[in-house]
Amino acid sequence: MISIIGILQKINRNKIFKMILIILGVVVVVEILALAWLALSVGSYRNYWIERANEKGQVTYLALGDSAAQGIGATSPGRGYVGIIATRLEKRLNKKIRVVNLSKTGAKLSNYLNEQAPKIKDIHADFVTVEVGANDVLNFDDSKFRIEFKKVLISLPDGAYVSNMPVFNSRPGSKSRAAQASKIISEEMSNFPKLKFVDLQKQTSENQSIFGFAPDLFHPNNLSYKHWADAFWLVIDRSVDDN
Repeated sequence: MISIIGILQKINRNKIFKMILIILGVVVVVEILALAWLALSVGSYRNYWIERANEKGQVTYLALGDSAAQGIGATSPGRGYVGIIATRLEKRLNKKIRVVNLSKTGAKLSNYLNEQAPKIKDIHADFVTVEVGANDVLNFDDSKFRIEFKKVLISLPDGAYVSNMPVFNSRPGSKSRAAQASKIISEEMSNFPKLKFVDLQKQTSENQSIFGFAPDLFHPNNLSYKHWADAFWLVIDRSVDDN
């Protein structure tokens, strides 16, 4: 009787072990497919914004920055923070919004200065948002970051909405460097009173969630991008009221 029970227990253990392996295999396959989708989205999202810029509108919204402004990690470009802001502006102003998104996935401050900043004066935008510098945090050089971010601020038109860094809670090793970058941004922004500061770090710190990441565990997903949009909208909405 004991041996039969032992055999049954062994069979059950084997079934459980096989089931665990199957579940882990499915998880790995799903993650690989999700990462592949994320990589492929870079090109399709870029094309989306190129086409969007060709649409006519009564108000022009210019977005500057890196992959976050492209909406990488969201299930569609329009569900990134730029898309959300554009939708809110249309409802708030009751006007068609033309979105020109010059951001580029992987952009560092130097890329912004060389590729995006020179095009700003030709856009004649009514609203401008920028979040850039997150890709400089990995190999952070505080002196270089300060010099380059000051140049970013110089490049912007009056009234542009400039954010600091989001909280890097999925990259513990970079969290303190991101905080230092945000401190530099705040200090430099004090010398540019006509630009509008967006406290993205505060907003993302207060709304942290383990469910807020794209498959690469770095980019925001739909949930987190809503919080990013909220950070900008707190300032934009107030500015619209003032005008």
